[in-house]
Amino acid sequence: MIRPIVLAGGRGYEWEADPERTAIVLPGAMLGGAPSCYYAAMALHRAGWRVVQDWDELDRARDRAAWAKERAEAALAYAGTASLLVAKSATTLATGVAAEHDLAGIWLTPLFTENTCVEGLVARTAPALLVGGTADETWDGALARGLSDDVLELDGADHALARIADLQPLVDAIAAFAARV
Repeated sequence: MIRPIVLAGGRGYEWEADPERTAIVLPGAMLGGAPSCYYAAMALHRAGWRVVQDWDELDRARDRAAWAKERAEAALAYAGTASLLVAKSATTLATGVAAEHDLAGIWLTPLFTENTCVEGLVARTAPALLVGGTADETWDGALARGLSDDVLELDGADHALARIADLQPLVDAIAAFAARV
């Protein structure tokens, strides 16, 4: 069952399943990170994971890194415990939160152009799946492969990760990664 929840002033959804395997899914700056965040949540839930999905939207007047950290901490507080954090674009600025909590991460279109994102990825000790496209100006495939052995690079995909042809490879990579976490 999927039900609406409140996450520290923001809204979200809880996809109920095994509470021992909880994943946090954080949005991009717009549209809740759709469609990639929805497909990530769906793939995890289908594999038996409880998913706490934040659906907040970034107020463009706010600092993105502070917003990303706030959203990650709000979802973690609601969940009580988690072992996996999924983030899209602007919320990949919460890599430091994942590193602090030793959470595995799935980073959809990580902002490699932002030091906050890269520093958190370097500081982590838990596994990370990095997903991006060759037509995304914030993606750096060589950097991704240097940071993790788990990389899905989609030829021609842009920052939205919204091409129909990319959704199945995305779902498959998430399911395979989550099975190892």
